[in-house]
Amino acid sequence: MKRILTFISIIAVVGMLASCGNDEVTTEPKPKTCEQIEPCKTALQYATYIEQGAEDKAYKMETEDENLKSYESLSVAKEYVASDYEKYQHHKIKNYGVLEYKVILGKRYVYKFRFADFRTGEVKNSTVGISKKKENYFTNAYVGGALKSDITHNGVIAKYKKYYSTGLTEQEKDVLTPNPIEK
Repeated sequence: MKRILTFISIIAVVGMLASCGNDEVTTEPKPKTCEQIEPCKTALQYATYIEQGAEDKAYKMETEDENLKSYESLSVAKEYVASDYEKYQHHKIKNYGVLEYKVILGKRYVYKFRFADFRTGEVKNSTVGISKKKENYFTNAYVGGALKSDITHNGVIAKYKKYYSTGLTEQEKDVLTPNPIEK
């Protein structure tokens, strides 16, 4: 009787061990979207405000560094709200590609977005800087794009990660992939 129970126990243990290899287990994290990463989400919101023509809303998100502000004050920013803002105020940047540069991890990032212009439909780039102060993220626009010096810290050029909005085809990804910052 003991031999039969031992034999059954051995078969049960071997069966359990054999079934362990059936499920594929990966240590690779699932790819994230920009909306799941707080600094990227902030940069996307800022780029959306700029694209809508909501200069006042964008101004409120900007860094307190006067050299990086787009306008002298909120009242000046309000003067530059696009005349067709009401037409685009509910539009969002839905289809995009973005390169994320972590210049100083947890403190400074640069995001280069590529998406279709709300007004013309032409594909264009928008580059946004993010800096973290205490628990808040602040933005700044790079008019004309960022330079290599903007993504360099202590002589080291930051590597980038690519993210895309969900549901893009490979062809759409090809069109919406921004070129890396090289100058």
